Amino acid sequence: MNVIIFRRLAIAVMLLVQPWCAMSAPLRIETIHGPPWGFVGSDGRPTGMMYEIGNRIAEVAGFAYTNSLIPYPRTAADIENGSADFTIRFGNEQMTRGAVAVGVVVSMPVIVVGPSGTHYRHLDELRGKTVGIVRTSKYVEQFDTDNAIQKYSVNDYVAMAKMLSMRRLDAGIGSSVGLYYGAYMAGIKAADLGTPLVLGSNDFILFLSRKNARPETQLALKEALRKLTSSGEIRQIMGKYTKSFSMDLPQK
Repeated sequence: MNVIIFRRLAIAVMLLVQPWCAMSAPLRIETIHGPPWGFVGSDGRPTGMMYEIGNRIAEVAGFAYTNSLIPYPRTAADIENGSADFTIRFGNEQMTRGAVAVGVVVSMPVIVVGPSGTHYRHLDELRGKTVGIVRTSKYVEQFDTDNAIQKYSVNDYVAMAKMLSMRRLDAGIGSSVGLYYGAYMAGIKAADLGTPLVLGSNDFILFLSRKNARPETQLALKEALRKLTSSGEIRQIMGKYTKSFSMDLPQK
């Protein structure tokens, strides 16, 4: 009898000391499908700024994981219904309902830029004009709530940059990195666009599905994010995707 009890205690201790995350099902990460966040590289493999950052957060936290490239609007739906575990993106009402904000991954300037030769100096100059937005995105409140600005939804920043170059939009709005990288991928130089107007900034946040948000998962991801931020690794990953274009911006 004593032998049986000893074996049971030994098994219990092993389960306690073994990292719990190693016993969990792989985390299901969803990355925004669109450069520079997540895209298929020339080698046919997924890559991208947020794709790499998401992978590293999971790895440092000690999780097995999968990472899928998903259209921006669907990331919010999948997080809310629990078919994905975490994503890195801007917040909106759906993310507030369906997700726990684990932490800010990076804050980026939000800019408005028009075709070459344009220079918007104030937000009210956009009233009555057509401004491209990435579908379902929220940027800064003063823009999002101004109904006098005509907002035209596009799938990604590459499409937005192409429409700007063809003067099919009066302006486009987005994160500085997203918009200029989209232009770079479309073969459009930053110098071929207008002078940007900085409206403010917005945060890329690590969101964990409320349906799957166990406290230990949240704590492990939060600590991994802290380590990667402190070590500068997140900035190093970002640098790989910003070295191809200039991001010199006027001060807000």
